[in-house]
Amino acid sequence: MNRKPFAKPMLFGHRGSVVDHPENTLAAFAACLKNRIDGIELDVQRCKTGELVVIHDYDLKRVAGNPQKVKDLDYAQLKEFDVGQGQHIPLLEEVFALCKRDCFYDIELKSEGIQSDGLEQALFQAILKAGLSDRVFVSSFNPVSLLRFRTISRHSIPTALIYADEPSLPRILRHGFGRFLAKPDYLKPQHALAEEALRLPYQICPWTVDDPMQAKRLLAQGVMGMVSNNPLLLTYLFND
Repeated sequence: MNRKPFAKPMLFGHRGSVVDHPENTLAAFAACLKNRIDGIELDVQRCKTGELVVIHDYDLKRVAGNPQKVKDLDYAQLKEFDVGQGQHIPLLEEVFALCKRDCFYDIELKSEGIQSDGLEQALFQAILKAGLSDRVFVSSFNPVSLLRFRTISRHSIPTALIYADEPSLPRILRHGFGRFLAKPDYLKPQHALAEEALRLPYQICPWTVDDPMQAKRLLAQGVMGMVSNNPLLLTYLFND
């Protein structure tokens, strides 16, 4: 029987509040806090010197106009890049220090292959150090990385498999079949796959849902979490 991590429907800001701030920045997360959004969704990977940095892409081309890869740069170099509005790539510990226990965290493991660079162990230790194990959910597109985290954490933190029907993903992963390997607690499908996912014996947290009417329909159908680029637009649906 799968654990049910959500006691009530919860709303997460996708990489923070990205309609008015650069993604995955302290400003974007602070906006979610200000607007009392339930949680923030963020992406974590390791840089060359081992720190846990909060950035979605594996390189800096899209967010900072630089083709270099995160894994090839130390944090002293990474923090010099402006990713918009004077904001910089934060450390995970900086996000924890900012948000404390004032929100929940959906932390996505960014892992490209099946070999580990120590990300899963480092994330688990960071969560424990911050005393936030009861405020964190961990998710990933990579079922191997997710299973590794579940093993390291001894299933003490809820986990979710993320998936989408997109050509960039291996065909076998496009409809959530990675769940058989990862054995997650809940599923995070692309919003177009949410209704299909609701037929499975898991709680469902689709992404990214920005239309209030779609959000209302999905909540009525039974989704228990939702990730949005514009969470402020949907808060009224979660405050009843």
